[in-house]
Amino acid sequence: MVSPAKILVIGLDSADPNLLLKWCDSGDLPVLQSLREKGVGGKLTSPPAMGDDATWASFYTAVSPARHGRYFWKYLQSGSYMMPHFRDEHLKHEPFWNLLSRAGRKVGIIDVPKCPLSRNLNGFQLADWLVHGRDHNTCSWPPDLTSTILTCFGDDRTDRPESAEYLCRMDALSEDEYEVFFQRLLDSIERKLAVTAQFLGHGDWDLFVTVFKESHCAGHQFWHLLDELHPRYNAALTRKFGNPIKRVYQALDTAIGKLLALVGPETRVIIFSDLGMGPNYTGEPFLDEILLRLESPVSPRWQTLYQTGRRLMQKIRARLFRNHGLYPQAHRYAFQLDHNEISGAIRVNLKGREPAGCIRPGKELEEFCASLSRDLLDLIDPDTGNPIVDQVLRTEVLFDGEQQNCLPDLFVVWRRDAPITAVASPKIGELRIRAPQYRTGNHVVDGIYFGYGPSVTAEKQPCPASIMDIGPTIAALLNTPLPDTEGKPIAALCVRQA
Repeated sequence: MVSPAKILVIGLDSADPNLLLKWCDSGDLPVLQSLREKGVGGKLTSPPAMGDDATWASFYTAVSPARHGRYFWKYLQSGSYMMPHFRDEHLKHEPFWNLLSRAGRKVGIIDVPKCPLSRNLNGFQLADWLVHGRDHNTCSWPPDLTSTILTCFGDDRTDRPESAEYLCRMDALSEDEYEVFFQRLLDSIERKLAVTAQFLGHGDWDLFVTVFKESHCAGHQFWHLLDELHPRYNAALTRKFGNPIKRVYQALDTAIGKLLALVGPETRVIIFSDLGMGPNYTGEPFLDEILLRLESPVSPRWQTLYQTGRRLMQKIRARLFRNHGLYPQAHRYAFQLDHNEISGAIRVNLKGREPAGCIRPGKELEEFCASLSRDLLDLIDPDTGNPIVDQVLRTEVLFDGEQQNCLPDLFVVWRRDAPITAVASPKIGELRIRAPQYRTGNHVVDGIYFGYGPSVTAEKQPCPASIMDIGPTIAALLNTPLPDTEGKPIAALCVRQA
């Protein structure tokens, strides 16, 4: 039998590498364990300090955020302080399968998150159907595929913010919602499996890609049920609901096995996770107040009174400034940008770039960023004395690209070993606020990949790669040039048959 695909790629959105390896070793994920034994794999590095928006965009473009321009589901509009939703037209680099399609390769793409719809593909694409954090309503190429899928298989039942069924949300679920959410995740896996199997069975694909979201959603909402150190861990709840994350991973493992049974030994297979998961300990609710206090001219003992007055003035100014196209950030040296709780995003109010920039490029900017970084690293938990910031990263040091100015200037990477309920330092005094009831799990950087196929020799030693390397690897296997990328083919997967 001729295999229906030359290359099959299966994404497990935000499936934590440590959990995958742990449950492979224990025998709970037998399909993935068999891939480990007969193929190659290793850590898959993601853009430092960034979450799933930036990481998925780096997967499908094979370039860094400084080239594709996406760091979050919002973006800072050039020449302003506005942060509207990121749209397809803001992406500055196209998906690699567009080039494969134009070269005559037949491609099938199902639910790659944070990804624009490609039209006129030699094949098909289904976008924003069963994904976490959809950018659009479900859409497809060819267009009439959308109505067929929705009619036959239904719409998403956990990730539509505009609906009453929005369960994979930013805040934590109630206990009454756990069972419904879990069952809907299992149902989502089965529906994605059915659609993937149906299209994969059509055969003759050069590249077939499908992504399952359910590990992502389970990690966000159920982390506290497997983490005994989490403050919301409850042994009685764990006994009642078991380990929903593990059960979702097992359902995914079974689905992978069913898909692999549809392809032959000549198919190259890549299975990967883009990011990991961990407890959602974050300093995001504190960051903008910290920045305000670091700019303050008063001593720490008067900070609370001073900032209360300043916030009142900001509210008045905000209303006035918005009427004149200006924003409160105009009166700041630096300000917080919206970002995933994985790290705090900071933009410097740079002269010549921001509408009311006050920090001059060059020496003044370097000195300001160095001073701000030191101040942020000085922050501690006043109850324990432990630091709350792991590192402060400069974007221009991490990345090089023409879209660098679309990104935050600094990322504050929070420590994740304990909840952040208060912050203090000699410069800001002590700060306590009522933190939001966030979902209990959130991203950590770096994922994992497994790969095997003809001539691929089993390798016990890890073969690390980058999320940007998957596209170039696929292109190399299909003998198709993929210019203008930062990723490199993964050598261990590109061995050819003699």
